[in-house]
Amino acid sequence: MSCKNCQKLLLAEDKFCSNCGAQVVTQKLTVKKVIHEFSERYLSFDNKFLSTYKTLFTHPEWVVNGYLEGLRVRYVNPITYLIIAVTLSGISIYLIKRGYFGEIDFKSMQGNDKIPFDMKEYMNTIYDYNSVMVFLSIPLLAFISKIVFFNYKQFNYAEHNLIYFYTYSQSSISVLLMIPFLLFLKIEFYYYSILTFTFLLVYHCFALKRIFNLTGKQLIKKTLLFLLMLTLLYIIFIIIAAILMIIYMVSSGKFNPQDFAQ
Repeated sequence: MSCKNCQKLLLAEDKFCSNCGAQVVTQKLTVKKVIHEFSERYLSFDNKFLSTYKTLFTHPEWVVNGYLEGLRVRYVNPITYLIIAVTLSGISIYLIKRGYFGEIDFKSMQGNDKIPFDMKEYMNTIYDYNSVMVFLSIPLLAFISKIVFFNYKQFNYAEHNLIYFYTYSQSSISVLLMIPFLLFLKIEFYYYSILTFTFLLVYHCFALKRIFNLTGKQLIKKTLLFLLMLTLLYIIFIIIAAILMIIYMVSSGKFNPQDFAQ
């Protein structure tokens, strides 16, 4: 037989094409085979995904620097790792929106009679665009990181993106694993947001400290500068989001500016 990808003739005992490296498939796809391949790739304790997840918690610099130096077999590549995180996030959002984990308590962040703001509706809108927001957030974080670490010339802008592919995905997957427990404990959304932000901050401080080999004093300075720039951009984002939300509520008849003025 010949390779289905490059048409090179194969030997009967070949399992991979010597020309293009494609796997030689001689058996039909079955449910049993799909389950076996999935368990081998993602569930076995020696697979790349679990190894990547574990190492990003213990030695994130091994994963990032290893990939940049050509170590591409031991760990999941950054784009694939982000796709896994976004996929798991999509599944989690689907379950949350349908109440399979229980209802999220938005009481502390709801509107009132004058401003009938529906936090649940707003969050559902955010959930709908979660994937887009993730892919837009990483270049932004990398841009801030490039400015904050301007005196660390070993990483260019593309490599700063790679760092956040890993760290953002790692923290996203970890937060998703906590969601069922947080919802089961019926924690209010306000406290859940604080807990999530705290985890993201602590993990990124840990990861960046090891990746850039920072001292404690350097870490504090860089973190404060990073948070300052992120806060300014966040305020701008909130203002834009609030304006868009008001426009939407006025156009849909849910909010009358004259009633608010009274």
